[in-house]
This record gives sequence, structure tokens and C-alpha cells, in this order.
Amino acid sequence: MATINWIIFTYKIPSEPSSARVRVWRNLKTLGVHYIQQSVCILPSKEEIIKKLKKLELFIHESGGETSILEIERLSLSSEQMVTSKFNQERTLEYKEFIEESNKFLQEIEDETTKENFSFREIEENEAELRRLKKWLVKIKKRDYFLCETNKEASDLFEKCNKALEEFTEKVYLCEGLVEEKNV
Repeated sequence: MATINWIIFTYKIPSEPSSARVRVWRNLKTLGVHYIQQSVCILPSKEEIIKKLKKLELFIHESGGETSILEIERLSLSSEQMVTSKFNQERTLEYKEFIEESNKFLQEIEDETTKENFSFREIEENEAELRRLKKWLVKIKKRDYFLCETNKEASDLFEKCNKALEEFTEKVYLCEGLVEEKNV
């Protein structure tokens, strides 16, 4: 395992207004931090993460809070294994939720195909859902710093969703007479 540099980010922020606390929490959640304890989190050290933490640090200070950004060259091997395992567990939960929603998408396509509900409205609804799934997957992958095992399963399933929509769209065009059936 390659040596990983880490950032420990600590913060205190006044309890009021609560919107500031929520904003901090959301920003940190978007980064995919792992909380060591309340208001103390750890992340792998990457330039883009440091930039985002510096912006968040400024916001916290403007809100009357305090922060520390500690750059750590190395953790003990057991600590590093435990922390990377925690990151992967957290991403796995996110991927599993994504997989569940992707399977619902595939079921929706299958249901509409079974009912022969081949309409442009269905294409639009399903395209919107597929865009939502894609944005979600991109967000999860951005914070999947250690490529957890579920990454590939989620990516493969998204491709399956994409293909299912392409096939459904082809059937709609066939039903509408906009394309001719391919001779296989």
C-alpha cells in the first residue's frame, strides 16, 4: 500500500444560526470526510480538497468559528488501514443506495416495456431519471478516494441502465414509425 498523506480538519462553529452549521456539514459531506469524532474529520491530502477546505475555513471564521487544518505525513499502518476501511464502508453504503435506485430504474423500463407504453413522455421521464443517477454516481466517485469494491458494480449497473434506455428509446421510435426495424 502506498503511503498516503492526510488532512485532519477540526472546527468549532456557533450553534446559531443553524444554517451555518448545516452548510459546513453539507460541504464536508460532499467532500466525503470521515469523522474521527464530532467536528474532527480526516481526508486524504489532495490539492483540490485543501482548496475546498480553505474556502470552508474562511466561511467558518466569518461565521464566528474556529478551524485547524493539520497535514499529516503518515498514520500508523493499523490506523491507515482502519481509516481507509471506514472510507470504503461509507462509500459502499452510498453505492448500495445508488444500486437500489438503479435497479428501480431498470424495473421501470421493464414495466413500461411489458405494458408496451412506448411514448416520448416515457423517454423524457426516464432520461431525466438517468441524468439524476449519473450526477449521483459522479458525486460518489469523487469522494471514493480508495476505489471501494462496490465502485465497479455501480458503474456496470449504470451502463446497463444506459443501454436499457437506449433500447427502450429505439422501441418508441419503431412504434412511432420514425425508424425502420433492423433485420437481425
